[in-house]
Amino acid sequence: MEPRSVDPHRRRLTTGVVTATVLMSSGAMVIFPLLPTLQAQLGISTADIGFMAAAGFAAALAAELIVAPYADRGRARSMGVVGVLLMAAALAGSALATDTWHLVAGRALGGFGYGVFIAAASALLVRADPARAGESLGRLGAAELAGVSLGPLASGLAIAFAAPGAILAWSGAVVLLGVVPVALAFRERATATATAMAMASKTADAAAAGATGVDAAAASVTPAARPPRVSFDLLRSPMVVGVLLLYGAVMVPTGAYDAIWPRFMADIGASEWLTALSYTLFAVPYALVAGWAGRLADRRGGVSAFVRGAVVLVPIVALYGVIGNPWVATGVGFVESSGQALAFIGAAAAMAQTVPAARAGASQGLMRAFGLLTATIAAALSGIAYETGGPLLLFGGTAIVVVVIIAAGLLVVRAALNSATSVPAHPLVHDDRRGSARVDRARRAVLRDLHHEIGGGERRVAEARPLLAEEQHAALGELDVVDRQ
Repeated sequence: MEPRSVDPHRRRLTTGVVTATVLMSSGAMVIFPLLPTLQAQLGISTADIGFMAAAGFAAALAAELIVAPYADRGRARSMGVVGVLLMAAALAGSALATDTWHLVAGRALGGFGYGVFIAAASALLVRADPARAGESLGRLGAAELAGVSLGPLASGLAIAFAAPGAILAWSGAVVLLGVVPVALAFRERATATATAMAMASKTADAAAAGATGVDAAAASVTPAARPPRVSFDLLRSPMVVGVLLLYGAVMVPTGAYDAIWPRFMADIGASEWLTALSYTLFAVPYALVAGWAGRLADRRGGVSAFVRGAVVLVPIVALYGVIGNPWVATGVGFVESSGQALAFIGAAAAMAQTVPAARAGASQGLMRAFGLLTATIAAALSGIAYETGGPLLLFGGTAIVVVVIIAAGLLVVRAALNSATSVPAHPLVHDDRRGSARVDRARRAVLRDLHHEIGGGERRVAEARPLLAEEQHAALGELDVVDRQ
């Protein structure tokens, strides 16, 4: 335990990542309590709010697919700085918005910046200590949720005495401060860029590649072979596909009702400050549970942690459809947050446990990109669903979709584990009984062949023994003759 407690690089990196992530996440969420006021000022429809949220998700998706792999190629620090600058510019632009498309464009720019930033942050955290990736990603998730609570809370309180444009402008200035922790802390470990994660854990990476089906090129990165510029090669692993489905499933609620939440709360009688408080209370359990969830994922496997979270999450999503009291909705969100923490961190840890640390930027980016894809689709449809069928259609339909995708993901994961042909040496596949049975059968076959070889050798020795005896007798006879002479 002592070496872990005195790792200065990991401690400095974690502090910088957490600080910058809180600022970035709060900047991304600050606009939501302002939406009812902006709707009245700019004539924005509820469907337009859904499209605005979809633009942010779609832009972040593009960043995760196009830019995230560069976090594995020594560009993580630059990516962090660019991400902060883009988010600050997006908030400044939104502050000057006079039409709906201005807000959509600002949301897209901010989403792209956030995607670039979070790809760099997660890659650095995983590589800082691959064995504790779940715990590190849990802290990242806690920082994101802290921003989710602080941003809306601040804007929800400020709207009582300030205009939305002024609030957005000041938020951009605050986010810009994130450049400082990024510049100081976003650094690879001294040996990480050259041989680091690939060579230091070469044996474990090879075992993970065999157990999970990741292509050898994806599982081994040497100094002479830099990581690919894209992450699609990872899709050759069935285990990666299964984890993508799991993560995508829990991103559906995020897209489905994050932008609609203020409208929903207003419709059931919530004030703007209560809506802001609901974001804050949602974040508290997540922040408290995140560290434990990450350690659970490191110890028991990410998929196991995910399943525990999904059991809590899905019923609560459906329950929102029949809630008519804003205080009850706020309290239920307080419980939902714990399930979200387990599910999100479990899926992220599962990906870190499936793909070698040298590809952490690409794999985590690919995972978030797929999650953003499902969130984008859900966000684009959420406004239409809410206007058509109200809360019951939105939340009930979301719960059904989540269950279907989770079931598909777990089936793919199980099939991937059952098809593994090597000894399970990876946290995700420690209980692959079918693979173990195949290993046992192979071991018995080897022992049987060895026994046959030994038996054949014994028979040949027995056959040769009389000939040796005759030759020995003849040699003794010749010696007797020599002695008599």
